[in-house]
Amino acid sequence: MRRRVSESGGRRTTAGNAARIGGLGGILYVLLFVPAYIVGYPDAPDRASTDQGVFDYFAEGAGTFLFFNGTLSILALFFLLWFLGALHSVLQSAEGNEEGGWLSSAALVGGVVFATLSFAGVAVEIVHPATLSRFEDFEPDSQLVFMTLALASWLYHFCQVGTSVLVTATSLLALRTGVLPTWLAWAGFVVALLALLHVIIPLLGALVGLLWIAVVSVLMLLGSVGPSPARR
Repeated sequence: MRRRVSESGGRRTTAGNAARIGGLGGILYVLLFVPAYIVGYPDAPDRASTDQGVFDYFAEGAGTFLFFNGTLSILALFFLLWFLGALHSVLQSAEGNEEGGWLSSAALVGGVVFATLSFAGVAVEIVHPATLSRFEDFEPDSQLVFMTLALASWLYHFCQVGTSVLVTATSLLALRTGVLPTWLAWAGFVVALLALLHVIIPLLGALVGLLWIAVVSVLMLLGSVGPSPARR
């Protein structure tokens, strides 16, 4: 009996440590990715739409743009994956074997879709400044720049579908099990809706998703996630 209690306590401790690591990863992801929005994004209202204007946009700070949207984004992706893995573990533990654990699986799939398309968009967006910084004989073509910015923009639109699924599945599971606070579960449905409307309100749709990850990460880091005993 003592051995079983000890093993159970050990598993809870391990799960708690994993959640804290994931929470730290989520916070670092947000901190590393926010500067990319400050430097610029494809749907920014002041984005230049003329040949010379788009070149001037990158020329004014190509190195800075490449650092915040490229180098820091690599580290951001690293920490985001740890967050998603830990969150899935927390949700899966809370859901148990109910209905095959489809909500925790849906949350993971949504998170993976978000990460994949989001950072594919980042890679496409930095193609022009990255090429300029690497190849001296590169001759800029404004038409190609317009295409890469448009493609990056739509990749960001599609990636928010993953965000919406991630947040919706997590919120539904939170209402059922109490794995997250009830207020955050209801707020999550608003976040999911705004994420789906990213094509209309791109900056707001993206920022509320980052805010949701930050809040969930803080709760994970503080050890404030887990199924409510009354609902388990």
